[in-house]
Order: sequence, then structure tokens, then C-alpha cells
Amino acid sequence: MDKEYFIELNGRQIPVSKEVYYAFKRPAWKERKRRQVRAEKELSLEAFAEAGFEIPSGQALVDEIVEDKLLLDMLSQALKELTDDERFLIDELFYNDKTERQVAKETGIPQTTLNYQKNKIIKRLRKKLSLE
Repeated sequence: MDKEYFIELNGRQIPVSKEVYYAFKRPAWKERKRRQVRAEKELSLEAFAEAGFEIPSGQALVDEIVEDKLLLDMLSQALKELTDDERFLIDELFYNDKTERQVAKETGIPQTTLNYQKNKIIKRLRKKLSLE
């Protein structure tokens, strides 16, 4: 027994062939499926919280940005207080990404001496920034 197919037009059920029924219904089915998939993919903040993810508040991010800015300003000021030789060493090692061995070769200063000076400078900077 063949199944009968109907579509509703103007409030009336009209018998149609299987091909016409599928052609008529296919766009509606695709849209329903698209909505279903979209709903499954949507993630809410509550879903993240329930999954154990911490969502920082906007104020927390602003506070961190302000702290970072203040710390960078303090570091900049502390770097200005270094002697020319100390500033040169810090520039070469941290801003120009040179190794202690490269700087030692260029300056003729033993690498162990450069390492000692670098550590001494970093310790002073940390003290000025109250990180130690």
C-alpha cells in the first residue's frame, strides 16, 4: 500500500505525489535542521560556568591592565636610573636578545662577570619594584 502525501494550501489538504511533497517540505526541513544545529553549537556564559570555566569580570581585566601599566612605568623609571654600562648590558641581553656569551665576546668582558653584573642589576630592579 502506497503512502498518501498531502500538503496544506489555504487551509486545505491537497493530495500530491511523493516527489512534490518532498520538494515542498525540503526547505522547511533544512531550516529546522539548521536551527537545531545552531542551537546545539551556541554556548552561553552559564554553560561555561557550569562546565567549571571561570569567567573574569570586566573590572578584573581593567584592574590587571592598570597594574601592568603601573608596573611598566615603574620599570621604565628604574631602568633610567641605571648607569650607562648597566643599561647597555640590559639592552643587549633583554631587548636585543643577545646571549651573555655574545655580549662577552663583543665587549671583551668575561661571561661570568657579565652574568654576575646582570644578576646584580636584576636584583636591584626587583628591589625598586618591590618584587623581592
